Amino acid sequence: MRIHGKIGVLSFSAVIGCTTITLAMSRPAQAMPNFAQAYGIKCSECHIQVPALNAYGRYIQRTGYAALNPHVLKKEYPLWIDYSTTYTEQTPNASQWQAGNLAIHADGTIGPGVTNWSYHVQQWLWQGNEPGGLDTAWVAYHNLLNRDGHLFVGKIQSPGPSEYSQWFDVTGLSINQPAEMTVGEHAYQLDANRWGSKFVYDRGSFFGEVAYLTSGADLSGFNDYSDDTDKTMEYQLAFANPKKPLEVGYVGSRGSWPLTEGGFDQYYSNTFYAQRDPVKYIPGVLVTYQMAYDANPGNGAPPAASNGASFEIYDNIGQRGMLSIGKQFTNDGMGNQVQVGNIDASYHVMRFVFVYLEAAFNQQQKPTWNGLIWLPLPIGPI
Repeated sequence: MRIHGKIGVLSFSAVIGCTTITLAMSRPAQAMPNFAQAYGIKCSECHIQVPALNAYGRYIQRTGYAALNPHVLKKEYPLWIDYSTTYTEQTPNASQWQAGNLAIHADGTIGPGVTNWSYHVQQWLWQGNEPGGLDTAWVAYHNLLNRDGHLFVGKIQSPGPSEYSQWFDVTGLSINQPAEMTVGEHAYQLDANRWGSKFVYDRGSFFGEVAYLTSGADLSGFNDYSDDTDKTMEYQLAFANPKKPLEVGYVGSRGSWPLTEGGFDQYYSNTFYAQRDPVKYIPGVLVTYQMAYDANPGNGAPPAASNGASFEIYDNIGQRGMLSIGKQFTNDGMGNQVQVGNIDASYHVMRFVFVYLEAAFNQQQKPTWNGLIWLPLPIGPI
């Protein structure tokens, strides 16, 4: 989903892979190998480096696959699995290796003609060496406003930069990243998959989306509108031409968080971001800046104005590799500030096999090492 906090010097001879997703597979890994298989194309058609999307891939993502041809997709099964083994030094007193991360996906279009309906479901069978939960479950309708409108219902991705869910850093943008910053009792969920509905309008070089989101729980959360559930209105406006490498946008939220001692924290956030894909020997850049306000952080604390930022520069290494260097900071407005850095390297070993390696840097701590081997495999002939 993320970009911040990774800086270090690595021995890249140890790197044998390339696609990075969130460590321990805590976020969706939507590389869609069945789509690439059906079209007979390379992953680079939609990806900078799997799973991070290029401009065209981001267009396919935000419009719910509406531009894909159902007749082509019928060549492959709509099912695929992803399996990962992860290594981390960032979790004290816990096993550094996790081999138990296995999910099954179902995605594609519905109907024989043009794509009026599409869907995606991701169920973790095993996650973090434990039984997993429902990560994603949405259906979308696309025949609205001259096919420029797309309505999503289910457990959906929150509005926001594509990098919140699809990025190649091992720990991603989730660790100490503004989108998941905690202010008092309130944990922001600006990059989470949550139950609700979302409308996307995409026309030419501009798109906007608005969503109403509630619980992030498994299937039991689909109708949870109780007072103890965070409820959020989120929206996004962006310049994003699918044929141009530059994307610039704004993301806002307004929500209500239930406090443990009663009452609510009425909060809002404003995020500005810009991304440029690496093109013609010029490295790619991703920048985000977020400002937020919590009227009641809880435990009698006064209102808090928080902020955070991230910066990452990245570029291809040959035809299969990627190297990135990033930095992020957060200030929760209550006296807690965090800075993190990282260096990530990834490599595409072979079709549907990716490896990632990361050196992460936290304040007043020695560098830690993280790694990931990922296999997203279509179910059917390869």
